[in-house]
Amino acid sequence: MMEPTAAALWLDSAFAEFDTAVLGAVHAIQQSSADAVLGPLARGLDLFGKAGLGLIVLGLVRASLSGTRRYGVAVLLALAIGALFTNVALKPLVGRDRPYADETRVLHQWWQEAGAETESDHSFPSGHTTAAMAAMAALFLLNKRKLWPCLIGAALMGLSRLYLVVHYPTDVIAGLLVGFLAAALAVWLLHYVPWFHQHA
Repeated sequence: MMEPTAAALWLDSAFAEFDTAVLGAVHAIQQSSADAVLGPLARGLDLFGKAGLGLIVLGLVRASLSGTRRYGVAVLLALAIGALFTNVALKPLVGRDRPYADETRVLHQWWQEAGAETESDHSFPSGHTTAAMAAMAALFLLNKRKLWPCLIGAALMGLSRLYLVVHYPTDVIAGLLVGFLAAALAVWLLHYVPWFHQHA
């Protein structure tokens, strides 16, 4: 573990009961027969979201087709903005350790029981969740009536991070908010900035 920042210490202190209670409820599900389905689903979403690669491919495919080019550009732009907010700014600034980092806590045991998937960077906010929400919210904001189910995909990504005990609930909530903000900014750029508007 690295030396925690003041922001990380505040998060761990202010939301300790909430984070532990939610992870405890998720852990109870993970220990039930539902794990036969939810375990592989969580690990599949983890693989899909690694470095945002699955979502980048989604954006590239949509951007390469004339009928969905605008959607693809929005997804890729939202992913880029979300990555800047999360991986470049917030994660290094906050420097929060993963739930499993302290081997003396019960969260470490829950992480081991969930499959002990290690992550290489800081915990706050969730990068997987930010990317999923950025991509899915960009689609939603371009067609709210038909594409609202996309938001369910982002929520499932967030839940999978809790299921694997690689993030705190507050990390996931922050990821959802940052991702939605990134999507809103991407769509705004497409609508109101001439260069983006012309190339979408």
